[in-house]
Amino acid sequence: MRGNYRKLCLTAAASALAAVMTAAAPTAALAQPAQCGDDEGGPSKTLSPRIGQEIQGLYELMQNDQYNEALAGFNNLIGSRGDSMSAYEKSTVYELRANVKINLEDFNGALRDLQTALSTNGLPPARNNQLRYYIAQLQFQNEQYQTAITGLNQWIQLARTCGVAVDPNAYYLLAAAYTQISPPNYRQAVGPAEQAVAGIDEPRKGYYDLLNLIYSELGNNQKRTPLLERMVNYWPENKSYWTQLSGAYSTMGQDRDAFSVLEVAYRAGLIETENEIITLVQYYSFFENPYRGAKLLEREMNAGNVERDQDNLILLSQLWSQAREHKKSIPILSEAARNSSKGELSYRLGMVLLADEQYAASARALEAALNKGGMDRKDTGDAWLLLGTARFSQAGPSDTEIWASARQAFVRAQAYDNARRRASDWITYIDAVVDTYWTQLRQEYRANVAACEDDFARFERDARIRELQNRAPDPEELERQAERRAECEALIARGEPSRSNPPGRGGSNTESAPAEPEAPAEPEAPEAEDTSTNE
Repeated sequence: MRGNYRKLCLTAAASALAAVMTAAAPTAALAQPAQCGDDEGGPSKTLSPRIGQEIQGLYELMQNDQYNEALAGFNNLIGSRGDSMSAYEKSTVYELRANVKINLEDFNGALRDLQTALSTNGLPPARNNQLRYYIAQLQFQNEQYQTAITGLNQWIQLARTCGVAVDPNAYYLLAAAYTQISPPNYRQAVGPAEQAVAGIDEPRKGYYDLLNLIYSELGNNQKRTPLLERMVNYWPENKSYWTQLSGAYSTMGQDRDAFSVLEVAYRAGLIETENEIITLVQYYSFFENPYRGAKLLEREMNAGNVERDQDNLILLSQLWSQAREHKKSIPILSEAARNSSKGELSYRLGMVLLADEQYAASARALEAALNKGGMDRKDTGDAWLLLGTARFSQAGPSDTEIWASARQAFVRAQAYDNARRRASDWITYIDAVVDTYWTQLRQEYRANVAACEDDFARFERDARIRELQNRAPDPEELERQAERRAECEALIARGEPSRSNPPGRGGSNTESAPAEPEAPAEPEAPEAEDTSTNE
């Protein structure tokens, strides 16, 4: 702004001095309205030689940046000759003193002097109109935005009427003033802001920033997006423009474009904050490239650009899982689960371990999840369901205690609406497996007892034959028969297998049942009816 007023000073002083030298008569402005005239001749539009000489000396002080001395000179001139000066002389002197005050940063004083110069009405219409522009600029500087709006609109209208090119800076100030009033009037600001950008030969960042702000406040992404596209081309080093463009694309539903812009900015080294990196990572997941997202997130975590907190660890584990890299997700999720007092992360860990067929570890994680609690009913029901699955998956062909433990988990799962049907199906299946197991054991027992009875009959028959033949028994054969009799007598003594009479100690039940987790924070499941067959 100071530069504008320096120009004002030089123009006004040169005009005043020219009037002193020529003392020419006024010339009518041709084909222009009266308010557009630029005639500085005639007796009413000239400086007296004495005033002109004093102004000449003060002007030289201004050229040498001796503003305090120039101010003292103008104050003296106005004090000694103010009443005797013509309107033109008075307007000229106040106009020049305003410029001195601008350079001394006395903006309020400069504004008063310019208003005096204008109200005196001693200058030609064109110069009066320029004063309106300068006054509006100072009013903007002094945060008198509504008054500045009035003055700028008046100056622009007169300039258009007179065929004078409107300075793009005037449009910029007008638009900026509309955004500064309370409440801001962004709709009125659009036109002048667009004209300011259209009127410049070279891109000016401030002009584009203002128009971008206005479009943003109005939610006009149809215009804002192409504007931001130009801005990233003009100022590619400005990270904010890239992220804003990505956000504008996203708001318009152009997620692929939003992703591409953010990816280009990241490759250019402009994306550095955690939120921006996480947004890019989530785009990779959204567009079905979780592996690249996981690699990026892991790299940024290792570099210290993304905090290794629970949320980010969960995201990283999810990305590895989506990429079917379960073994990579497990240690990440385990780290997060260890530091959590709630069961949600242990529940997620249990799911991943189950998918990786690590059944014992999955059961431990799910038991920890249920013991910690803090999950909603849906996840709690699913945790019981998955725990039953993990337990059952560890069982061998005769691990009845593990089957029973898995069934207990499925019975608990029946208390939750989302898990009830699947849990009931599992219980039905386990009961069928158990029934089949015991049926086979009974059949095997009965077959073995029948074989023993056949052997006993054979032993007696062989003994009678030996007696008839008067033949001594073979000692080895008698020993084998004795061993067989002992084996059969032990089998018969144990009785037919059942749940109350399982196979002999140390038989097929080689694993003890896993410990049942404590009841979760949610209401316990009601005792479900045992639908298995009692033996």
